[in-house]
Amino acid sequence: MKLRTSARPLIPLALLCLLSACEGGSTPPPANNLPAPDEVAAVPLGQPAGITDTPVSALSTANPYADNPQAITAGKALYIKMNCAGCHAYTAKGNMGPDLTDTYWRYGGLPIQIYKSIHDGRPQGMPAWGAALPPREIWKLVAYIQSFGGTMPVSDYRHAREGDVPGEQVAPEASTPPPSRPHEIQ
Repeated sequence: MKLRTSARPLIPLALLCLLSACEGGSTPPPANNLPAPDEVAAVPLGQPAGITDTPVSALSTANPYADNPQAITAGKALYIKMNCAGCHAYTAKGNMGPDLTDTYWRYGGLPIQIYKSIHDGRPQGMPAWGAALPPREIWKLVAYIQSFGGTMPVSDYRHAREGDVPGEQVAPEASTPPPSRPHEIQ
């Protein structure tokens, strides 16, 4: 009888431990190694992949959430919540927005370049999400996109600069000469 009454005060403590253990898997662990803002700023906006003169050091910025299953799941939830599927489809194979599962990336398929596309937007349709999403959330979206396998590894920065056609060094719209008469529609 004495053992029973002495264990009673431990029951709330045991319940607290069990409840706190259940909470652990709901959010990915924080990435303490997020790239510094100046690293992100070193990657220019608006240059098609083939004509960039971005330093290799800036392009080699890795995604702190790459291959993190919890972050990929969180990125998928953000992909749906932020309506990325409206342009890129739920399969990420593209609708009016480009396919995110292949290896053809107009503005580069490195993690930092994808981050910049999400954060700052791109001409002709891609909205800028930097004001609405904190950097950690954008990196989780990048991790989700990387999970499709069409992105470039950080070590493959030269291939990532090729643009959206294999072997092509300049994106098509950058190589097309402007019309001779600017007011004419071609």
